[in-house]
Amino acid sequence: MGRILLILGILFLAWMGYRFLNNTWSARVKEVEKKAHKKLQEQPKQVQQIKACVYCKTHIPENEGIYEQGQFFCSYQHLDRYLEHK
Repeated sequence: MGRILLILGILFLAWMGYRFLNNTWSARVKEVEKKAHKKLQEQPKQVQQIKACVYCKTHIPENEGIYEQGQFFCSYQHLDRYLEHK
């Protein structure tokens, strides 16, 4: 009987320790997420230019495209095709 109470006591303490650690960990994660969200809101939003590909006329953000010889392309494949037909 004494061993059963000892085992139950140890299990109870382990369960309480787990709950304590889990709650403190969750609080820390929420705090970090809140700081990251606040930091994102403080940053000024950058406006991206949208450009049309010379070959297919698809509009994509300027930072995702390719400039070659002063012209804008959506991919290297379209750049190659344009230069072949030119």
